[in-house]
Amino acid sequence: MKRNLLFVTYQDSDFDEGLAYALDLAKMTDKGMAVLLVNNKRFSEKLEDIMSAVAFAEADEPEKAREIMKAGEAGDDMSSIIAQKCRTSGIAAAVHTAFRDATTSLNDFLKHNSSIDMVLLSPNITDNGKISSRELRRLVRTASRPVVTMSKQPHTV
Repeated sequence: MKRNLLFVTYQDSDFDEGLAYALDLAKMTDKGMAVLLVNNKRFSEKLEDIMSAVAFAEADEPEKAREIMKAGEAGDDMSSIIAQKCRTSGIAAAVHTAFRDATTSLNDFLKHNSSIDMVLLSPNITDNGKISSRELRRLVRTASRPVVTMSKQPHTV
């Protein structure tokens, strides 16, 4: 069984940040890759989106309702974009989606996937306190695999 790297990222505007590094690492180590897209929207936010779409539909504005619902389905587009980038790079990859917090989603994923050798946390997971240092320590302790955190390069003007 081929061993894999696991790239973990949030489903937001910077979802592919760090992906190029993960792909290069997979090539250099001759590994496949799994990608875990974590939906970081809380249940209450998802419910608000649905209720907004319903309100627009009832107000006879179906296009606005579709637009709101389509924004909620952006994970499918992200999955296909990441899968395409992996294929283009020649890396075998499987893209998975999770709907709980990053730590819980990652631990659940690792319990069910013994082929993962290393976990790579994208910059959008680790930047700006999106994952607390306490959660990160717990994750490193419970992952039983090396966990690599990526950070953004500082921009100089």
